[in-house]
Amino acid sequence: MKNFISSTIATLVLTFIIAGTSLGSSDPLRFMVKSNLPAAKGFAKQERKPMLIYVHSTKCMSSRTFTRTIVAKADFAKFADKNFICMEANVTTKEGKDIAKKYNVMSVPAIIMVSYDQDLEYAVEMKLDSVSLYNQFRSFLTANSLNSQIELLQSTNGLNFDDASAAIAKSYAKQDFKKNPAASAEMMAAERTLHINKLGNLNKAYIAEFNKLATDKSVGKVTKK
Repeated sequence: MKNFISSTIATLVLTFIIAGTSLGSSDPLRFMVKSNLPAAKGFAKQERKPMLIYVHSTKCMSSRTFTRTIVAKADFAKFADKNFICMEANVTTKEGKDIAKKYNVMSVPAIIMVSYDQDLEYAVEMKLDSVSLYNQFRSFLTANSLNSQIELLQSTNGLNFDDASAAIAKSYAKQDFKKNPAASAEMMAAERTLHINKLGNLNKAYIAEFNKLATDKSVGKVTKK
Protein backbone atom coordinates (compact mmCIF):
# COMPACT_ATOMS: atom_id res chain seq x y z
CA MET A 1 0.00 0.00 0.00
CA LYS A 2 2.85 2.34 0.92
CA ASN A 3 4.56 1.65 -2.42
CA PHE A 4 1.31 2.32 -4.27
CA ILE A 5 0.86 5.66 -2.50
CA SER A 6 4.48 6.64 -3.17
CA SER A 7 4.12 5.71 -6.83
CA THR A 8 0.87 7.67 -7.10
CA ILE A 9 2.40 10.74 -5.48
CA ALA A 10 5.42 10.56 -7.78
CA THR A 11 3.15 10.30 -10.81
CA LEU A 12 1.13 13.29 -9.66
CA VAL A 13 4.29 15.30 -9.06
CA LEU A 14 5.51 14.48 -12.57
CA THR A 15 2.12 15.48 -13.98
CA PHE A 16 2.15 18.81 -12.18
CA ILE A 17 5.76 19.58 -13.10
CA ILE A 18 5.13 18.97 -16.79
CA ALA A 19 1.46 19.92 -17.16
CA GLY A 20 1.83 22.88 -14.84
CA THR A 21 4.32 24.48 -17.18
CA SER A 22 1.83 24.21 -20.01
CA LEU A 23 -0.49 26.73 -18.34
CA GLY A 24 1.38 29.32 -20.34
CA SER A 25 0.83 27.99 -23.86
CA SER A 26 3.74 30.09 -25.09
CA ASP A 27 6.22 27.72 -23.40
CA PRO A 28 7.58 25.49 -26.21
CA LEU A 29 9.24 23.14 -23.69
CA ARG A 30 6.14 22.51 -21.57
CA PHE A 31 6.53 18.72 -21.93
CA MET A 32 9.91 18.77 -20.15
CA VAL A 33 10.84 18.70 -16.47
CA LYS A 34 12.33 22.07 -15.55
CA SER A 35 16.02 21.96 -14.52
CA ASN A 36 15.45 19.38 -11.79
CA LEU A 37 17.94 16.54 -12.23
CA PRO A 38 17.02 14.55 -9.07
CA ALA A 39 13.35 14.56 -10.09
CA ALA A 40 14.14 13.59 -13.70
CA LYS A 41 16.38 10.75 -12.52
CA GLY A 42 13.67 9.55 -10.17
CA PHE A 43 11.04 9.53 -12.91
CA ALA A 44 13.45 7.79 -15.32
CA LYS A 45 14.14 5.04 -12.79
CA GLN A 46 10.48 4.67 -11.96
CA GLU A 47 9.46 4.45 -15.61
CA ARG A 48 12.63 2.56 -16.64
CA LYS A 49 13.11 5.04 -19.48
CA PRO A 50 16.26 6.91 -20.52
CA MET A 51 16.58 10.66 -20.01
CA LEU A 52 16.82 13.25 -22.74
CA ILE A 53 18.41 16.44 -21.37
CA TYR A 54 18.05 19.56 -23.49
CA VAL A 55 20.65 22.14 -22.45
CA HIS A 56 19.91 25.59 -23.83
CA SER A 57 19.81 29.29 -23.10
CA THR A 58 16.84 31.58 -23.57
CA LYS A 59 19.35 34.37 -24.25
CA CYS A 60 21.17 32.50 -27.04
CA MET A 61 20.03 32.99 -30.63
CA SER A 62 21.19 29.50 -31.67
CA SER A 63 19.26 27.95 -28.79
CA ARG A 64 16.11 29.90 -29.60
CA THR A 65 16.38 28.91 -33.26
CA PHE A 66 16.91 25.24 -32.43
CA THR A 67 14.04 25.27 -29.97
CA ARG A 68 11.70 26.89 -32.48
CA THR A 69 12.65 24.78 -35.52
CA ILE A 70 13.13 21.38 -33.85
CA VAL A 71 12.27 20.98 -30.17
CA ALA A 72 9.04 22.98 -30.17
CA LYS A 73 7.54 20.91 -32.98
CA ALA A 74 4.65 18.65 -32.01
CA ASP A 75 6.31 15.60 -33.60
CA PHE A 76 9.43 16.08 -31.50
CA ALA A 77 7.44 16.43 -28.28
CA LYS A 78 5.42 13.31 -29.10
CA PHE A 79 8.48 11.22 -29.96
CA ALA A 80 10.58 12.44 -27.04
CA ASP A 81 7.80 12.11 -24.47
CA LYS A 82 7.07 8.55 -25.61
CA ASN A 83 10.68 7.33 -25.45
CA PHE A 84 12.37 9.47 -22.80
CA ILE A 85 11.95 11.34 -19.57
CA CYS A 86 12.69 14.82 -20.89
CA MET A 87 14.31 17.61 -18.94
CA GLU A 88 15.39 21.07 -20.01
CA ALA A 89 18.39 22.78 -18.44
CA ASN A 90 18.30 26.52 -19.04
CA VAL A 91 21.83 27.77 -18.40
CA THR A 92 20.54 31.22 -17.50
CA THR A 93 19.61 29.65 -14.15
CA LYS A 94 21.97 28.27 -11.49
CA GLU A 95 20.33 24.83 -11.72
CA GLY A 96 20.77 24.79 -15.49
CA LYS A 97 24.42 25.82 -15.23
CA ASP A 98 25.10 23.04 -12.71
CA ILE A 99 23.51 20.43 -14.98
CA ALA A 100 25.50 21.66 -17.99
CA LYS A 101 28.69 21.45 -15.95
CA LYS A 102 27.89 17.93 -14.75
CA TYR A 103 27.56 16.67 -18.33
CA ASN A 104 30.52 18.70 -19.66
CA VAL A 105 28.41 20.78 -22.01
CA MET A 106 30.71 23.36 -23.56
CA SER A 107 28.22 25.12 -25.83
CA VAL A 108 24.48 25.38 -26.27
CA PRO A 109 22.18 24.13 -27.54
CA ALA A 110 23.08 20.57 -26.61
CA ILE A 111 21.26 17.30 -26.07
CA ILE A 112 22.50 14.58 -23.75
CA MET A 113 20.88 11.14 -23.53
CA VAL A 114 21.44 9.01 -20.43
CA SER A 115 20.08 5.58 -19.51
CA TYR A 116 18.02 5.49 -16.32
CA ASP A 117 20.74 3.47 -14.57
CA GLN A 118 23.40 5.97 -15.77
CA ASP A 119 25.39 3.24 -17.60
CA LEU A 120 24.99 4.71 -21.08
CA GLU A 121 25.58 8.34 -21.92
CA TYR A 122 25.58 9.90 -25.37
CA ALA A 123 26.09 13.51 -26.44
CA VAL A 124 24.07 14.17 -29.58
CA GLU A 125 25.83 15.68 -32.57
CA MET A 126 23.77 18.84 -32.93
CA LYS A 127 22.43 19.55 -36.40
CA LEU A 128 19.42 21.42 -37.72
CA ASP A 129 18.77 18.39 -39.90
CA SER A 130 16.01 16.62 -38.00
CA VAL A 131 16.60 13.34 -39.87
CA SER A 132 20.14 13.00 -38.50
CA LEU A 133 18.93 13.93 -35.03
CA TYR A 134 16.23 11.28 -35.02
CA ASN A 135 18.72 8.70 -36.29
CA GLN A 136 20.90 9.46 -33.28
CA PHE A 137 17.93 9.23 -30.93
CA ARG A 138 16.94 5.84 -32.34
CA SER A 139 20.52 4.61 -32.22
CA PHE A 140 20.72 5.45 -28.53
CA LEU A 141 17.36 3.80 -27.82
CA THR A 142 18.62 0.65 -29.56
CA ALA A 143 21.80 0.71 -27.49
CA ASN A 144 19.80 1.34 -24.34
CA SER A 145 17.62 -1.68 -25.10
CA LEU A 146 20.70 -3.83 -25.70
CA ASN A 147 22.22 -2.69 -22.41
CA SER A 148 19.02 -3.73 -20.63
CA GLN A 149 19.21 -7.17 -22.26
CA ILE A 150 22.78 -7.59 -21.02
CA GLU A 151 21.75 -6.64 -17.49
CA LEU A 152 18.84 -9.10 -17.65
CA LEU A 153 21.18 -11.94 -18.63
CA GLN A 154 23.54 -10.95 -15.83
CA SER A 155 20.81 -11.04 -13.20
CA THR A 156 18.96 -14.15 -14.44
CA ASN A 157 21.91 -16.34 -15.54
CA GLY A 158 24.64 -15.04 -13.26
CA LEU A 159 26.84 -14.08 -16.22
CA ASN A 160 29.44 -11.33 -16.09
CA PHE A 161 29.15 -8.40 -18.50
CA ASP A 162 31.53 -9.83 -21.13
CA ASP A 163 29.87 -13.27 -21.18
CA ALA A 164 26.40 -11.73 -21.36
CA SER A 165 27.56 -9.51 -24.24
CA ALA A 166 29.02 -12.53 -26.06
CA ALA A 167 25.79 -14.50 -25.67
CA ILE A 168 23.68 -11.68 -27.11
CA ALA A 169 26.22 -11.02 -29.87
CA LYS A 170 26.17 -14.68 -30.90
CA SER A 171 22.39 -14.71 -31.08
CA TYR A 172 22.19 -11.52 -33.15
CA ALA A 173 25.04 -12.53 -35.46
CA LYS A 174 23.30 -15.83 -36.28
CA GLN A 175 20.04 -14.03 -37.05
CA ASP A 176 21.71 -11.41 -39.23
CA PHE A 177 24.02 -13.82 -41.03
CA LYS A 178 21.07 -16.03 -41.94
CA LYS A 179 19.32 -13.01 -43.48
CA ASN A 180 22.35 -11.53 -45.23
CA PRO A 181 25.41 -13.81 -45.39
CA ALA A 182 27.09 -11.62 -48.01
CA ALA A 183 27.19 -8.55 -45.75
CA SER A 184 30.25 -7.33 -43.88
CA ALA A 185 30.35 -7.89 -40.13
CA GLU A 186 31.21 -4.24 -39.47
CA MET A 187 28.26 -2.99 -41.52
CA MET A 188 25.82 -5.32 -39.77
CA ALA A 189 27.19 -4.36 -36.35
CA ALA A 190 26.74 -0.70 -37.24
CA GLU A 191 23.14 -1.33 -38.24
CA ARG A 192 22.61 -3.03 -34.88
CA THR A 193 24.13 0.04 -33.21
CA LEU A 194 26.52 -1.94 -31.06
CA HIS A 195 29.19 0.72 -30.68
CA ILE A 196 27.84 3.31 -28.24
CA ASN A 197 29.96 3.78 -25.14
CA LYS A 198 29.75 0.71 -22.90
CA LEU A 199 28.73 -1.64 -25.72
CA GLY A 200 32.24 -1.94 -27.19
CA ASN A 201 32.63 -5.56 -26.03
CA LEU A 202 29.30 -6.46 -27.60
CA ASN A 203 30.44 -4.88 -30.86
CA LYS A 204 33.70 -6.90 -30.90
CA ALA A 205 31.93 -10.15 -29.99
CA TYR A 206 29.33 -9.64 -32.72
CA ILE A 207 31.94 -8.97 -35.43
CA ALA A 208 33.99 -11.99 -34.33
CA GLU A 209 30.93 -14.27 -34.42
CA PHE A 210 29.69 -12.95 -37.78
CA ASN A 211 33.14 -13.44 -39.33
CA LYS A 212 33.35 -16.94 -37.84
CA LEU A 213 30.05 -17.87 -39.45
CA ALA A 214 31.24 -16.48 -42.80
CA THR A 215 34.52 -18.41 -42.50
CA ASP A 216 32.75 -21.65 -41.54
CA LYS A 217 30.46 -21.33 -44.54
CA SER A 218 33.40 -20.67 -46.85
CA VAL A 219 35.32 -23.64 -45.47
CA GLY A 220 32.21 -25.77 -45.81
CA LYS A 221 31.94 -24.92 -49.50
CA VAL A 222 35.56 -25.75 -50.10
CA THR A 223 35.23 -29.07 -48.29
CA LYS A 224 32.27 -30.05 -50.45
CA LYS A 225 34.34 -29.53 -53.55
